[in-house]
Amino acid sequence: MKYMLLAYTNQADWESVDVTSTEFQEMCAFYENLERELTETGELVMTQGLSDPSLTKTVRRVNGTPVASDGPYAESKEVLASFSIIECESHDRALAITTHIVDAIGDTVELRPVMEGDPAEI
Repeated sequence: MKYMLLAYTNQADWESVDVTSTEFQEMCAFYENLERELTETGELVMTQGLSDPSLTKTVRRVNGTPVASDGPYAESKEVLASFSIIECESHDRALAITTHIVDAIGDTVELRPVMEGDPAEI
């Protein structure tokens, strides 16, 4: 079964990140090691970090017409920082991977099954 991991970070943390800091370098090393491990086990389908949230366009229907606006939802305190798709034998394994990430990084990660085939079978 495939799962999508949506990793969120605090908006203030995103804006103040120091890419030269030891903390940031350790986080990058963690993700590189995790990516290597999941590639070796065949569980990683894809992973990608996302650009600065200020480059986001949100499209909503307003009076029946799609309208694009700058940025993510204004009321959001967290921003979507990255996503991954993994393929695991069980939900427990996917949850273990997600828990490992949260334990190491501390940010929020949402785990969602990917619909394939009949939605009633998920």
